[in-house]
Amino acid sequence: MNKWHKIVGVIAFVVIGICELLLCANTYVDLKYIIEPYDIPDIIDRMYLRADALSASLWLNYFIALFIFICLWRKGGKR
Repeated sequence: MNKWHKIVGVIAFVVIGICELLLCANTYVDLKYIIEPYDIPDIIDRMYLRADALSASLWLNYFIALFIFICLWRKGGKR
């Protein structure tokens, strides 16, 4: 892996991580101010469950990609 590959990879993971944090925060803000005022418990529970599942799947995907990137980083130029 070239030096510029490593730099681009690190920058990409930082940007993706920040975007995922903002997506999760925006989801909870939307739930708080758009869904909760209607005060329908079943819908509120389902929306929080889906938001939690989305958040977990985003972070799982992020860490799997990060693990693969680290493995490629360690492998280096060896083939």
